[in-house]
Amino acid sequence: MKLRIVFASLLLVTPPAFAYIDPGTGSFLLQGVIATVLTASFAIKRYWHKFISLFRKKQKTDDLSQEE
Repeated sequence: MKLRIVFASLLLVTPPAFAYIDPGTGSFLLQGVIATVLTASFAIKRYWHKFISLFRKKQKTDDLSQEE
């Protein structure tokens, strides 16, 4: 149990990283987010009617021909 507490406390105390994130990284991440959103929206748009048809009642073709 004591070993777990020591290990957890070592994970919480970290030294400074002195790392640099250039401005291009932000635009790269933004581009990835936009691409993901657009890809998901096109996929949903493409399969929307198939998805909705799973929940709709199927109309019988005999009922449609008798009404005419």
